[in-house]
Amino acid sequence: MTSRFACDTRGAVKVLFVEQPSNLPAAPAEGRVAVVDVAFAGADNFEKSTVPFLEQLGDRLAIWIDHHEHPVGWARYKSDPRFLLVPNREAHACPELVTPEVVRRAGPVDVVVAHADFDGLVSAVKFLRNGEPPWPEADEDARAADSPGRGHALSARARLITDALDEAGSELSTKQREALRQEIVAGLVAGALPLKLQQRLEQLRDAFAQTLAPVDGLAETAREEVPGVLVVRAEKAFPRAVKKALLSRLETKAAVGVVVEGRAVTVATFHTEIDLARCDELTAGRSDYRFAQATDGGRSIVARLGVLVAEAASG
Repeated sequence: MTSRFACDTRGAVKVLFVEQPSNLPAAPAEGRVAVVDVAFAGADNFEKSTVPFLEQLGDRLAIWIDHHEHPVGWARYKSDPRFLLVPNREAHACPELVTPEVVRRAGPVDVVVAHADFDGLVSAVKFLRNGEPPWPEADEDARAADSPGRGHALSARARLITDALDEAGSELSTKQREALRQEIVAGLVAGALPLKLQQRLEQLRDAFAQTLAPVDGLAETAREEVPGVLVVRAEKAFPRAVKKALLSRLETKAAVGVVVEGRAVTVATFHTEIDLARCDELTAGRSDYRFAQATDGGRSIVARLGVLVAEAASG
């Protein structure tokens, strides 16, 4: 059966995945481009990565859809009708912004550039399906995956894909990760995952459970360094999936969770009344998840987070 949507493996429309907004690839050399769920890079990387990417695209940019608030970048482009920028506190995931009307407004595109996570992948799939979700609960699943702790529910289908993608992010090579994402996109655009791909995702999901085995022990090392702020410290970086799961564990126990890996500081909160963007030292991210490099072990960040927690409690 041939899909009536805009993507196939030879594709009239290609999908280009971005793993790090601070390290964007060269803009596609030809064609009109839609960008979905790709944040403007934080701090100096905005001028070094995001701005050159936009300049390379010029008037070939069809639309940029995002929900990662950026005070400088959003202020600069908010009057440009090609930018659909909605804060995370209003859009808990990007796919809900990819509607049939928005896709029609963007017009024909040749390349979709998407963040390389579940939220971004579903956004790309919806765009290729002319704004239609690949399954009825896809928007809610994206909210549950991208904004945990806000009351959203993750379906079994989405759990399979998110766990597989997280395992791929930790264990597979860049080329292997990209191949897997493209297979998932092709299957979802067509309306069903092929059996062989389904089995591959199940294998990755099972391996992911083993990858997360250290999380419980790491969570036990957490210390409440200031009231309401639970911190885990390590000399070396954790696998990405381990850090993500660890932060979620910390957020269930305190107002704010912090993971410090050497100089890297990552902060997350389930509490919508706490705006992490008010911590100036956290130079990138969004209102509920931010990160930065720190030379003091993140202690000034933790202190500022304690102030935000106290203000939220008293307000």
